[in-house]
Amino acid sequence: MSPTRQLGAIMFTDIMGFTAMMEANEQTANEWRTRLRQSLKTHVSFFNGRIIELNGDGALTFFQSAYEAVKAAIAIQLDMKMNSPVPLRAGIHAGEVVMEESSVYGSVVNVASRVESFAVPGSIFISEKVFDEVKNKPDIQTLSLGKFRFKNVEDPVEIFAIRNEGIAVPDKQKLTGKGVVVEKNKFLLPKAALAGIGATLLITVAVYFLFIKPGDKKLTAVESIAVLPFDNQDKDVQSDFFADGITEDINTNLSRISSLTVISHTTMQAFKKTAKGIKEIGKELNVNSVLKGSLRRMGDKIRIYAELVDVATQKSLWSETIEKDYAKIFDIQSEIAQQIANKLAVKVSEAEKKRIEQKPTDNLQAYEYYLQGRDYYYHYKNEDNEKAIEYFKKAIALDNNYSLAWAGLGDAYSQKHSRYGAEAAWLDSSKIAGQRAIQLDSNSSEAYKALSNAYYYAKDYDKGFELLEKSVALNPNNAQAVGNLGTAYFLKAQLDEALRWEKKAAAINPKNGIPYMVIGWTYRILGDYTQAEQWLRKSLELRKFIDTYRELAYTFLLQQKVDSARNIVPLIIAIDSSNNRNFEVAGMITHMIGDTITAKRYFEKSVSLNKSISTDIEGYEAVSLGQLLLNEGNTIEADIHLTTALSAYKKAIEDGSMDDDHALYIAAIYSIKNDKQQALVWLKKAQEFKWMDYGFGELTPWYKNIRNEPAFRQLMSNLKQNAADMRRKAASL
Repeated sequence: MSPTRQLGAIMFTDIMGFTAMMEANEQTANEWRTRLRQSLKTHVSFFNGRIIELNGDGALTFFQSAYEAVKAAIAIQLDMKMNSPVPLRAGIHAGEVVMEESSVYGSVVNVASRVESFAVPGSIFISEKVFDEVKNKPDIQTLSLGKFRFKNVEDPVEIFAIRNEGIAVPDKQKLTGKGVVVEKNKFLLPKAALAGIGATLLITVAVYFLFIKPGDKKLTAVESIAVLPFDNQDKDVQSDFFADGITEDINTNLSRISSLTVISHTTMQAFKKTAKGIKEIGKELNVNSVLKGSLRRMGDKIRIYAELVDVATQKSLWSETIEKDYAKIFDIQSEIAQQIANKLAVKVSEAEKKRIEQKPTDNLQAYEYYLQGRDYYYHYKNEDNEKAIEYFKKAIALDNNYSLAWAGLGDAYSQKHSRYGAEAAWLDSSKIAGQRAIQLDSNSSEAYKALSNAYYYAKDYDKGFELLEKSVALNPNNAQAVGNLGTAYFLKAQLDEALRWEKKAAAINPKNGIPYMVIGWTYRILGDYTQAEQWLRKSLELRKFIDTYRELAYTFLLQQKVDSARNIVPLIIAIDSSNNRNFEVAGMITHMIGDTITAKRYFEKSVSLNKSISTDIEGYEAVSLGQLLLNEGNTIEADIHLTTALSAYKKAIEDGSMDDDHALYIAAIYSIKNDKQQALVWLKKAQEFKWMDYGFGELTPWYKNIRNEPAFRQLMSNLKQNAADMRRKAASL
């Protein structure tokens, strides 16, 4: 094969102290080498790598991407830490290499070797080039160790240590290797300059947009922006809703520009009246610019001050004070968005410009009612949702053609059912409101999102999916629509696409724990438990969700971390001890662990709290309680629970449900009753309904009676293979 040039990453690994161990204990040394080679064979190929060279105590490997190289290194190091640790170290550098059939060469190989020489047992060192590729990956944590000068390498190279859980991070003062430390005062640039040079790209942005400040020759990449809540300078604090609403509308106008990545308004509310500086906020949100401002109403006038600040330099890029008649409020919002787009030199299409300039209503009182309704909606409390409905209706009463008010009403009706437990008939009202919103403005992302929610909660996922695609096409920064689209792909079992969209949702709405939860859940199903655990823990840092705790417990159990899973159970109950679902999930985890006595107590509590247990098609506590009662010999009571539940689930299927959970529950009941044939039929039906969670299938006691059946084993094997294939597709995300 003739030499070819390729971009990729080189990883060196070797076992420290191998030669000494060969002399002291040859058997242990050989065991170390065997374990390393087995781990390399498994993980290098999985992460699309290639073993170029194996020597006595190490290896040279090549990867298509730096991210995959780091992921492989983490997996290998964690392997080496199990049981008796192997003192392995790894070093990675990225760039262009020359490839031949059985060798690779170039300066990248030289630098990778020198980076590895500074590593210590259990550590992974990467160059700054690799760092640039992984710094926006939430599952990779790093620590700078400083700059080093290597022989025959012209420029100093900054080395970073991977500091994920389980990976060793050394004392930077004690590092030794093939090079010398560069003194900071001689070679390191000021932090602000580094930030400007290394301006961070969000994972959802593929194109750099550059502008040059007047009188400044330095190029600054600015393609992502956060809009801080504008200060309300009115004395009446009751008018805060107005300042928040104006801020959100400016944010929405900016988010309509597809070439900008805009952090969601809901995330930015966490920074209201914050004492944090622009640089800290920018770093936390991973954006390059921040818009801040204030507003004041003065009779029929309104004054808005807005300033755009570069995060890296903390210099003002643009500022303006606009004072106009309040009747011109929509013109002001449009003007600010277009001025910012102009300063950031981002392209605004004619369709985007038209949507930005469009007036939502001519009735300013209706607009204020709409802002108040939206403010109450975001409180996420039942009583405030009712107030939101009241204000949206007031806005519509003044302007029956106000599309956004109809969309808001549709959202509130959906939330009335989905979040606060009102009857499903409210979804019909939500559909009517959403359809009216689209009829009034067929280019409204909010309208399509509102209608999609109604169909989603009615379990018409295909219709909801079509509407979400339209919503995101109209506004690629609509955080709720983007996140919902990721969830829609999840329900369609297209998990690689689910990851893509949920990671975008996490990028534009980083204070919302739900995208992190769905990403962790997805990785758990795909069998990547390291990533699953990291994303789920991040979700829990933001908010304590029962689903997140459940998925983390399943992740622990699939890794045989029984005590860790058991410790989660009281945390789930503590979220809401009056909710039957909390006890249901606690019961399932406890049942999976094997503590049937405690599990039965939890399921009994769940049943007692469930007022609609005889018709409930969302829960499974009756199935599990029936199984435990049957195991105790209480056949009559067990049969009551199982038969009632079976009837409810089958009716849901007959009524058109294609929810894989319903098929799983039916399969569980037949398995518990030892009707193996029907159990397998319904498991196959669940697979047709897009079920692919083999991990749950292996953990749950429901399928104990069919676990050794060839058809069950084949089904689990097929699901595992499907997950492995999808995991490979998702490896680069």
